[in-house]
Amino acid sequence: MTRSHDMGGRFGDGNIPIKLKDGRFIDDEPVFKFEWHAKALAVTLAAAPVGKWSIDKGRFFRECLPPLDYSRFSYYEKWISALVNLLVEKKLINSEELKNAVNEIQNNKPYINQEKHYHPDMLKPEDVSITLGRGGPSKRADLKKPRYKIGDIVKTLNFSPNKYKTGGHTRLPMYARGKQGKIILHHQSHVLPDKSAHNLGDGQEHLYTVEFLSYELWGNTNGNENDIVCIDLWESYLTNDSF
Repeated sequence: MTRSHDMGGRFGDGNIPIKLKDGRFIDDEPVFKFEWHAKALAVTLAAAPVGKWSIDKGRFFRECLPPLDYSRFSYYEKWISALVNLLVEKKLINSEELKNAVNEIQNNKPYINQEKHYHPDMLKPEDVSITLGRGGPSKRADLKKPRYKIGDIVKTLNFSPNKYKTGGHTRLPMYARGKQGKIILHHQSHVLPDKSAHNLGDGQEHLYTVEFLSYELWGNTNGNENDIVCIDLWESYLTNDSF
């Protein structure tokens, strides 16, 4: 993942606006700021049951948006743009169909391609609640014994742990690389995103929740002695060789 896409925990993007009353957070905003935000989420979720990509692949396609677009797009603009790219790559739609649909909408005409039939795996309205409730479980059988246990002190790698794809997807953010933490939970084996995002199989590994002190992540100047950050990390992201 490039620096322009790995935005978590970095400085220079300003404060997150929050509303407080008597020291408590006030959440009085609607779930979706605009109607099309809800539609973007719905279309993305509805496309998943076709079974052409994993959740990790979807995330990777959002990371693959051009840096300029990624920085200026809103959250759901990123989602819908990545989805379009996925649909085109998987040949579920083509660029001409997309252009025709856009032209029809701009001319205030509903776009319906009568020649196309519904995909047999298309999510039907009556199945939405059941499908979302079932989710997409990532837990897999343990292929080997875990290297670490709860209470172990570990250190994250100081570089991208994805050894399968240069610049590929990973769930180890830059702000947490080369940092020392403590394992507080063990979740058994789960699909490894570094492989799943690139159609390289499940590559299951043991997954842990690692607790980091705020000072460890951001230093004494920017951290807070009362804060901790917990991150779910795969075994190949961690080492204890220096202890």
